[in-house]
Formats: sequence, structure tokens, C-alpha cells
Amino acid sequence: MVSSTVARGLDDAGLKRFLPAFSGVSDQAFLGLMMSDYASYGVVELEDKQRLFRLIKSIAASAKSSEPAPALEKPNALIDLDENDGDLLADAGVNFQLSPLSNQNPKAAPVPSGGGGVPAPPAEEDPPKIRVVVRKRPISKKERERGDDDVVDVLAKNNTVVVHEEKVKVDLTKYLEKHAFKFDESLDEAVSNEAVYQLTVGPLVRTLFRNGRASCFAYGQTGSGKTYTMSPLPIRASADIFTYMAQQQYRDINLCVSCFEIYGNKVFDLLNARKKLNILEDGKKKVVVVGLKEFSVDDVDGVKALIEESAKNRSTGSTAANADSSRSHSIMQFALKRVAPVPAGGFRRGEEAPEPRVVGKISFIDLAGSERGADTFDNNRQTRLEGAEINKSLLALKECIRALDSDARHVPFRGSKLTAVLRDSFVGDQARTVMIANISPCSSSVEHTLNTLRYADRVKELRKDKADRTPGGVTPGDDAYYAAVARAAGPGQAPAPAPERERERPDLQRERDRERERASDRYPSPPRQQAGAFAGGAGAGAGAGAGAGADGEGSAAALAERHDELMDSILLEEENLVAFHRAKLEEDMETMRQEMTLLQEVDKPGSEIDHYVEQMSALLNIKRQGIQELQAKLDTFKAKLREEEALSRTVHKIRT
Repeated sequence: MVSSTVARGLDDAGLKRFLPAFSGVSDQAFLGLMMSDYASYGVVELEDKQRLFRLIKSIAASAKSSEPAPALEKPNALIDLDENDGDLLADAGVNFQLSPLSNQNPKAAPVPSGGGGVPAPPAEEDPPKIRVVVRKRPISKKERERGDDDVVDVLAKNNTVVVHEEKVKVDLTKYLEKHAFKFDESLDEAVSNEAVYQLTVGPLVRTLFRNGRASCFAYGQTGSGKTYTMSPLPIRASADIFTYMAQQQYRDINLCVSCFEIYGNKVFDLLNARKKLNILEDGKKKVVVVGLKEFSVDDVDGVKALIEESAKNRSTGSTAANADSSRSHSIMQFALKRVAPVPAGGFRRGEEAPEPRVVGKISFIDLAGSERGADTFDNNRQTRLEGAEINKSLLALKECIRALDSDARHVPFRGSKLTAVLRDSFVGDQARTVMIANISPCSSSVEHTLNTLRYADRVKELRKDKADRTPGGVTPGDDAYYAAVARAAGPGQAPAPAPERERERPDLQRERDRERERASDRYPSPPRQQAGAFAGGAGAGAGAGAGAGADGEGSAAALAERHDELMDSILLEEENLVAFHRAKLEEDMETMRQEMTLLQEVDKPGSEIDHYVEQMSALLNIKRQGIQELQAKLDTFKAKLREEEALSRTVHKIRT
């Protein structure tokens, strides 16, 4: 027979009809039930399963709260820093690590997934505030067949990425310019997803159980492997989270999963039939996704099912760079919530249990791929509009990074919905962020590869003190390393070390460099023709000038700038047109109600026909005026669309 506590709990939760099914279950067995066991007791409806799940967690929390506190816990270990989003978990009495192999190099010995035991890591381990990892994808057979070469080398020993950029002198001699970047981890194409997890998200999971907020986001051009890298990370993280939650001190913790996408400038719930959402700030300047649906899960299979559902609902499309390109920013969030214990006498009838408190959160952000102008001008208008909105939000992210890098008083996090969501990733003492920069090895993508590496390097600089940061903001590469290479190649060819050059550069020149960098973000130059062979070395580019075709490139760049301004105008005009149309519909509904009232009055005996005619004439004038205003806005928008189409064809013709 179940205890009175369980029976009362079933009654309070509206599950009294299932009481006979649990008659032979002991309290210990009841508290150990998994969601997969509920069906054997007749609990098959999703709402009933969620009620039973919350009841078991509440009773377990109540049982735990009635036990004497262990001697290892501090009396003030639980601190409420924020009414809605800040309960902090006490440090565990025993330190944990996520796998028995985590003390080894994960590149050399990947840890099998599954989350077995939880041994202890060194107590002083704490991941840095921002960690930057670069991952190179392998070159495909199709890319080799079309003449692409692998121009990226990863030196795993010193975590350096080397990019060989082909350039052309004035005399049309081809040479290579080498760029080197050093990061926290540099991973080549042979590194497994498990090793990526151990180096990136694994340490973040520990911070969740030490009061943390964590974020992991993938950045890179379309087709560089962001989705491939991000997809297994939430599943693997959930396995380790459930391993922690199996410990006695975490039995009152729930894992809640949610997922939404930012498509264009709109937000959709990927786990609730793509319901439209709003991103707002509450009174404490916390970003809140209004209406987002969360699901409580208690095993890895449940997480997998939600990930599959979100992937199915995510917006994808075909571009010239990728046949199955993600056209939205996808954000999956794992929230650890502490369930309030059940009072000794249970809840009174009609009294609802307090909302669970968030005690830890991790976000997995799969950013949409950035598109070069050459990759979008040959697509249809919808794809071009998507690409413009994607690049606009990514540019807003880069501007936030620049502002943080320069210690600006104002950081424009409100510049886009994406930066509003990522705000907590960069600010706050408890924030921990991992950026995975995905790069393509292809020679045709070398410009975007360099852009990705430069901005990854800027993110890396954020965690340094201002005095320790590289002058000028972006580190263009480890030039000191290549100075040695150039000296070995021959006398007189070695460039001056980068730090010295940067210190000698005046402030005006630095600002010009930043302006050129901003321009390269928005209007990258067209892809170069494939080279038959590479020539030259690290120092071979001294004195080289621009190649032929500069006039054509300049004309294309000017048109591309005009096109970019036009796309921004179209995106803004689209929002205004839709909002105006919606407002007119509401006015039409009000006018229709007035017409119905007028018809009812004219049918009454003794009604004045003159009044009817006068009122009807006024209503028709209102409707006519609204239609004319809407038609005028629509005509203006159509004219801009025609202009964009013509301009897009012109730019595409010049670049091809």
C-alpha cells in the first residue's frame, strides 16, 4: 500500500484515479520511477506524465529537505541572487569530473559517450570566461574535382592555424601569403565530435552545477560544418547532466529543454508548431523569450526526440554555397530548475506549487552561415533577403564584440534579436562562453576563412585585460612565427614583427584598418579564379601590387554597396508594410462592425434613410482612403523589389 504522502500527492496533482495502479508500489520504488515506466501504470497522456514527474520530484525534494544537512555543506551555500533567475547550487561535497578519461588528452583518447561514472577533477579547474576553438572541416571530393585546393594547415602542437592565401603580383606572378592565428584549441579534420565535446562543452557542464550560465555557439561561413559540429553536443551534454542529477544532492533538479530560431527578424518556437514568439527585457534587464514552451525530460532519449523535432522544423534553403543551408539562427537551451519541496502537510486544495527556480542554464547556438556577395547574387530574391538579414544580425554581433574589445561605454546588444539573446554570453561574472569557429579548407573560400579567424581572434582578446590586448584590436596572425620562417628563406625578406608594427602605427591608420575590416564584412571581394599551381613562399609577396581587373572589382563593389543599402531599405519597408496592413485590417474590422450596426438600425421601423445614407457614405470614404494608402505603400515596395532584381542581375553579370 502506498504511503499517505504519495496518496495525498496523487490526489493534489489530480491523479487520484491512478491510485489503485500504485497500490503495491513502495515509496522507494515510486520515487525511482522513470518516465518510460509510467505507461505500465496507466499514465499515458502527456499532461498526466508531466504531473506525475513533477510530483515525484517534489516528494524527493521534500524527503531530502527533511534530512540533516551533511557536515561538508556550508550553512550559507544556497544564495538567492535573483528572484527569477539566480538560485545558486551549493558546491558538491565531493568534486566530480565527467568521465574517467578526462585527465587525458581528448584528442588522443576520445571518451565514449554515455556518461558513466563521475570521478573528481582537480578542484582548481575553472574554464575561462571566453574560450575560442577553431575546427577545420575536411575538403570534399566534389571540391577537389572542381579544382579547389586545401589551403589551411592546423598545427595541433601549438594550436596554430595557418592559411595560405594566393595572391597575384602586378606582373601576374602568383605567390602565397601566409597568415597564422593561435587559439585555445585548433582542431583539424581528423578530430572526432567526442573530442570536440570534451574540449568545449564538457567543462561548461561542470559550471552549471556551480551556479553558472554557459553558452556555446558555432560561427563560420555557409557550408563550413557548424550544424555538423553543434548537433551532437546537446545530446552528449545531456548524458553528463543526467549523470550529475543522479547524485543525491541533485535529486530535486529538473532538466527543462526549449528550442527556438531567429529567422529574419522573427522568432519561432521549434518545439511548439513554430509559434511566433517575442524577445523582451524584464524589469531586471534580463532577456525573456515570451511564450517559449519548455519540456521536462529525464533521459537522453527524450532530449534526442526534442532535438530531432527542432531540426525538422528549422528553416533551411539552398544557396550557391550549400544545397542544404541553415537559414536561421537556432538556439537550444537546457535549464536546470530546482523543484520546491512539498510542505509536511501537503499543499492546500486550490494552492499551486511554487514555480521551479532556474539554478543553471546552457545555450547551444547554431548561427546561420554568413554569405559572400558572390554566393547570393545568383539566388532568388527570398534567399537574397534571408542572406541580407543574416549578415545584418552577424554584423550586429561583430559590432558588439568590437565595443566590448574597446571597453566602450555602450555595447549595442539591442541591435538585433541575436545579440539580445547572446548578451548573457559575454557579460556577467557567472557567464562562460565557448566559440567554435568552423572554417573551410578550400582555396575558393579563403577570404571568408580569414574573416572567421580574425573575428575568432577578436573574441579571444575579450578575456584579456586591456593592457594585455594586441594593439589595434585584431591580431592579424602570429607574424613573429612567420618572420622566423621568412628569415630562414633568405635575407632581407622577413617582415617586422607584428607588435612593433602595430605600436608604430598611428591611431588614424588603426581606425582606417577597422573601417576596411568593416567594409570587408559587408562587401567582400569576388572569388579569385582557381590557380593551376602555387608559387612563392612566406616572403615572396614583398612589394606585390593588386592584380588585373581592379576597375571591374571597383565597379562591382560600388554596385554591391548600393545593393546592400537597398536590401536594408527593403527589409525595413517590409516590416512597415506588414505592420500597416495589419493595422488596416483592424480598422476594417471596426468599420465592418459599424456597418452591421447601421444595417440593424435601418431595418427598424421608423428609421431615417437619410441618416443611413450619410453614415454609409462616411464609412465608404474611410475604407477607400485606407485602400489607397495601402496601395501606395505596396506600389513603393514593389518598385524597390524591381530595382533590387535589376541591380542583382547587374552585379552578378559583372562578377561572372
